[in-house]
Amino acid sequence: MENPPTFHTVSSLANNLAKKAEESKEAIQKNNAHKSVNTQLIYQEGHDLPFDDAPIQFTAEQIGGDFK
Repeated sequence: MENPPTFHTVSSLANNLAKKAEESKEAIQKNNAHKSVNTQLIYQEGHDLPFDDAPIQFTAEQIGGDFK
């Protein structure tokens, strides 16, 4: 992959999906290990990016576990 997504891009996507799933602001804040909800809201501001669904499949080797 020439330009893999950055950590913050993936985090932004996860936050966006959690928000669409109607997760609470507090749950999203805890998942991101931010000290407060206000800090979390700062990071979420302006990050409602349009994402296209893309099928992704990881092998157990890539994840680092055995899922049998």
